[in-house]
Amino acid sequence: AQATLLLVLACVGQDIVVPSPAQLRYQSTDFVALIHFNMGTFAHNGDPCCDKTNWAVHAPYATGETRDPATFNPTQLNVSQWFDSIVALGANIAVLTAKHGCGFVLWPTDATLPDGSPYGYDVGASRAIRHDVAREFVDAARAAGVGYGFYYSIAKSFYLCRGFSGENTCLEEILPGQRNLTDGEYHRVVAQHLEELWSRYGRLSQIWVDSALEGFEELMVRLQPQAVGIPASPTVWCGTESGHPSRDVGPGDVWSMGKGHFGSPNGTSWTPRFCDPQLFRDHVWFWEPGLAVRTLDEMIPIYHDIVGRGMVMELAFSVNREGLVDPEHAEVYRQLGDWVRACYGAPLAAVSGRGRALALRLPEGATFDRI
Repeated sequence: AQATLLLVLACVGQDIVVPSPAQLRYQSTDFVALIHFNMGTFAHNGDPCCDKTNWAVHAPYATGETRDPATFNPTQLNVSQWFDSIVALGANIAVLTAKHGCGFVLWPTDATLPDGSPYGYDVGASRAIRHDVAREFVDAARAAGVGYGFYYSIAKSFYLCRGFSGENTCLEEILPGQRNLTDGEYHRVVAQHLEELWSRYGRLSQIWVDSALEGFEELMVRLQPQAVGIPASPTVWCGTESGHPSRDVGPGDVWSMGKGHFGSPNGTSWTPRFCDPQLFRDHVWFWEPGLAVRTLDEMIPIYHDIVGRGMVMELAFSVNREGLVDPEHAEVYRQLGDWVRACYGAPLAAVSGRGRALALRLPEGATFDRI
C-alpha cells in the first residue's frame, strides 16, 4: 500500500523559469569546496591578508615578508591530498583562490607591468617555488572526477595599490615593492591575468569573481560559456558567511529565482543561492595556527540551514603552510560527508508525472520529519 501526495505547481499564466545546464550541475551538489590557499596562508587571515605590518617587514606571525614571492613556500605541497577530503565530503566542484587580495597569483603568469617588466608576484617569479599550483589543482581535480574553477579578485590587489572596492590605496604612501598603477594600467594587467586563467586550464565548472566584473563579462562568456558564475548562469550569495542564514539574514522560504538574498517566487530568472561558511569556529578563511574547527554536531545544523533550505554550501578549505589539509580538518570533512550519505543517501520516495501535477507516493509505514 502507498500513500500519495498530489503536488500542484501553481504556474498558470506564467512562463516556467528553468536553470541553465551549468546551474543544474551546480545545484546537483550539496557542497562546493572553496579552497583558500595563497599568500595569506603564510601571513594571516584578511582581505587583503597583506598590509603594512607584513608587506616589507617580517612580521612575527608570518613566514617572511609578504612582498617576497618566496614567502609562499608550501614545503609538502600535495594537491591530490586535498581531493581526498573533497571527495570524502561529497563536493563535486572545487574552487581555488588563484588570486586573492594581496595580488599574488598561483600560476606562472606572462603578464607584464606598464614598463614592460614581468608581473613579478607569482609562483613563477624569481625566488618563487616555480610550481604551477593552478595546473596541479586542475590535474588533481580531473583525476578525482571533480569539477573545478578559480576565484579571482578583480578589484583588490595590495601589490598594485587597489583596495576593497578597487580604489587606489597608494595616494599617500607607496610601500617598498608596491606598484602604483593608473586605473587603465591596472585594468590591462587584470585583462592579461584573466585571459590566461580562463584559457589555459580547460573547461571550468565555476568562475568565482569577488567584486564587480568591471567590463570583463564578454571575455568570460567568450572563454568559458559553460561555467556557472557567468552572466547567463549566475548564482546569488545568501547574505552571510556565518553558516546560519536563518539566524543572521532571516527565516522564510528560499527561492532559486529572482533577486535578494533569498529570492522570490515571482522571479523571472533562475538564480541559485549559496552560502559560504568556514570550517573554523572563528570567521577565518585562510589557515592560521591554533584555531579550533567546528565539530560534526556543529556542522549538521549548518548543513540543514543551508542545503536543507535549497542552497548550495560553499564550504571553506583552509590549506596549511605545508600545502596540505590538516588531519583534524580532514576528519570533519569525512564525518560530515558520511553523515549526509547515511541520512539522505537513500530517498524514501521520488516524484513522478509530467507537467504541473506530480505525485509523490510514499511506502506504507514510511515516516519522516523533513523534506
